[in-house]
Amino acid sequence: MSKVNTRKNVQAGGKKRKGGKKTRKLSPALAAWNKKVMEVYREMKRKDPNTKLRDAMVAAKKLK
Repeated sequence: MSKVNTRKNVQAGGKKRKGGKKTRKLSPALAAWNKKVMEVYREMKRKDPNTKLRDAMVAAKKLK
């Protein structure tokens, strides 16, 4: 019985993959929106632990 290699950087057949998982860069407007929403979310979360991210998005939109 052969041993299966479970390391992430090795594909079937023992060949190594090139590069890693890459993330896309957000536009400045989207980055600013994400920052604003997360600030509102953290503040709401402190007051009420049951707050959902959707609630923060709605509140951030109203603050706009």
